[in-house]
Amino acid sequence: MSATTLYKIGDTVPEHGMYTCVPCGYVQEFFKGGLFTTCEVCLAGTDQGPEGYLDAEAEFWELME
Repeated sequence: MSATTLYKIGDTVPEHGMYTCVPCGYVQEFFKGGLFTTCEVCLAGTDQGPEGYLDAEAEFWELME
């Protein structure tokens, strides 16, 4: 069983694909070499995000496989 890799705001996108916001389930496309951003739906990674995801250091983007 492998561990799931999560990414935070400002991390470099390792590969092009669709990524899921763990707190709310929103799916967003990110391109390799770009940077992960806050979730535009639940605002994860900001002080207005869901509990446990209130700052940019929170890891919440997950690559869909």
